[in-house]
Amino acid sequence: MRARRNLPGLNRRGFLTASAAGLGAPGLAAPSAAAASAAPGRRGRSGLTDAVLAAFRTRPLVALGEAHILQEHHDVLQTLISDPRLPGVVNDIVVEFGNAMYQDTIDKFVFDGEPVNDADLRLVYRNTTQSPVGTWDNPVYEQFFRRVRAVNWTLPPSQRIRVLLGDYPIDWSKITTARQLASVQPKRDPYVASLVEREVQAKGRRALICYGIGHVVHNGAAEGDLVVLIEQRTGVRGYVILDLVDLPGLPPDPGLLYARLASYPRGSVIPAAGTWLGKYP
Repeated sequence: MRARRNLPGLNRRGFLTASAAGLGAPGLAAPSAAAASAAPGRRGRSGLTDAVLAAFRTRPLVALGEAHILQEHHDVLQTLISDPRLPGVVNDIVVEFGNAMYQDTIDKFVFDGEPVNDADLRLVYRNTTQSPVGTWDNPVYEQFFRRVRAVNWTLPPSQRIRVLLGDYPIDWSKITTARQLASVQPKRDPYVASLVEREVQAKGRRALICYGIGHVVHNGAAEGDLVVLIEQRTGVRGYVILDLVDLPGLPPDPGLLYARLASYPRGSVIPAAGTWLGKYP
């Protein structure tokens, strides 16, 4: 399909066909392990829910790095959200798949339990900086919001979990060119780092951070990734759990790592303190 350029008033759906080829896919730049980095001295393996709850005993921030649109990730995430122990431990869940411009909408729907029509709810995850590639259109992301709402429905306001929309508050009514959209991309991680500082750390709250693997892995860089930016702003080093995915195009598996980990049951969390599995010798 021929791409159209610089059309005045080009909307989000217009970009879906006009610009997607030039923008690339979000967030899948890093391979990962079903492992916890910066692990607080734990050995062996555990399920995700137990690993997350254990991590919050020593850290106020726990990040789950997902391979986008991975059903198995969202299966265990839904199990975690549904666990009755979680509301007593987590105050906020910060998500990549929601435009911060619609925070009032998601507070109304998820936290307050008030009705929001489907069209308005879809704006939250469809009108984001990543909308041209359509990642968040997958049903697992809408299901996430509905599951947290269902959990909150049974809880008093003091125990409800707030969902914080972490994606930069892009206003699609003002985006008319691919260049304008591209200029927003470098602002994404700095924005959510400031959000965590303002809404979580400054208020003494604890947050689960649900972002793509490439954003939350401790890659050793001095700057430029989300966990480093959050640490710089808050002084808090988060506990990170990543999906184990064997992505195409990677170098040969060093030491047959994936083969050695394949014997673990699905849903296991394997501590890997100090290890970044995206670097090869």
